[in-house]
Amino acid sequence: MSQLLTYALYVVGVAGMFLLLIGPHEAGHFLFAKLFKVRVIEFSIGAGARLWSVTRGGTLYALRALPILGYVRMGGMEAGDFSDPNGFHSKSAWQRIVILAGGPAANFLVAILLITGVGLTQVNTDPGKVFNVVSGSPAAAAGMKPGDSIRAVNSKPFTTPGLIVTEELATPGQPLTLSGVHSNGQPFTYIVTPKCDTQTPPHCQVGVGVPRSLVTVQTAILAGIVFPVAAVGGIVQGLWSLISGNVQGGLLGPQGLTGPIGIADIAIQSVNQGLAPYIFLVALLSVALGFTNLLPLLALDGGRIVVVIIEWLRRRPFDRTSELNFQRWGLVALLGIAAVISFLDIQRIATGQFPGVH
Repeated sequence: MSQLLTYALYVVGVAGMFLLLIGPHEAGHFLFAKLFKVRVIEFSIGAGARLWSVTRGGTLYALRALPILGYVRMGGMEAGDFSDPNGFHSKSAWQRIVILAGGPAANFLVAILLITGVGLTQVNTDPGKVFNVVSGSPAAAAGMKPGDSIRAVNSKPFTTPGLIVTEELATPGQPLTLSGVHSNGQPFTYIVTPKCDTQTPPHCQVGVGVPRSLVTVQTAILAGIVFPVAAVGGIVQGLWSLISGNVQGGLLGPQGLTGPIGIADIAIQSVNQGLAPYIFLVALLSVALGFTNLLPLLALDGGRIVVVIIEWLRRRPFDRTSELNFQRWGLVALLGIAAVISFLDIQRIATGQFPGVH
C-alpha cells in the first residue's frame, strides 16, 4: 500500500471514529426532542465551517468541517427564548430527562451493535475448525490448511475448545494424532510432532489456530449486550487507579487522561492492527463517551439532568439566565481541561511516552 493511501486510510479511520461517536450521540438527543415536539433549531455534526446544510421542517441540518464535536440547538434554551411554548423547558421533567439521556443511550446502543456485529462474523460451532496454519509449522508440513476440521486428537473426540492445547501440555514434544476432514470433505489422519521452544517447561505447538471458544448467534448477541456494562466497570476501575495513585503519574501522567489528539493517535494504531481491533476501540470509546456525559458535571448531559431533577424536587424552576451562565462557564472549564489534556497528548506522543493500543 502506498504512503498516500495509508495516510488516506488514517484520515478516514479517525474521521469515521469521531463520526460514529458524535453522530449517534447527537441523533439520540434529536430524535427524542422531535418525538416530544420540541422545536429543534439546528442539528449539526461537526464544528467550524459548514460543509453542507439543508433546512427541513424548520430545522437546519448541517455537516461541519471538524468531526470532533456536534450539537442539537433546541428552542427555549437561549437568552430571550426561554418562554418558547415548544421549547425544551416547556416540557415535563421526565421528557427533558429522556431527551438529555438520549445521547448517552445512543452511544451505548452503538457499542452493543458493533460488538454484536463483530461476534456474528465469528459464529462458529465447530471447536476443531482450523482458521490458521502457521507457515513452516509441523501442521503445515503435514498438509493441513485453513478450513480443515479436526474431529479427534489422539482418538479423543474434539467436542470442546482447547483439546489440542490440553494434549500438547500433557505430553510435551510427543506426536499427536489428528483426525478429521479437509474442506473438500476428504478425511485425513496426520501424526504431527509439536515444535517446542527452549523454555522450562517447554512450550510446544503443532501450529494450527482453532477457536478458543464457541461462538453462536446467542452468545454474540449476549456479548454485545454485556459489553457496555463490562466497559463501564473497566473505566471506573481505571479512573479509580488514576485517582488513588496506583498508576504512576496519576491523571495527567503518561498513562493518564486522554483527549481528542491522543484518541486520534490510538485510532491510527488500531487501523494498523485491522478492522476488528478498530471496531472494538470505537465501541469502547462510545461507551466512554456515553458514561462521561452522564457524569453530574456542568455542561454535560448528566449535569443538566441533575438540574431537572432538583427543579422537580423543589417544585419550581431555576432562573434560566443564571442557569445558562453556569452552563456556559462549565463548558469553558471543560474546554480548558480538554486543551490541557490535548497539550499533554502532544507531549506524550512526541516523547514516545504515549501508551497507545495494547
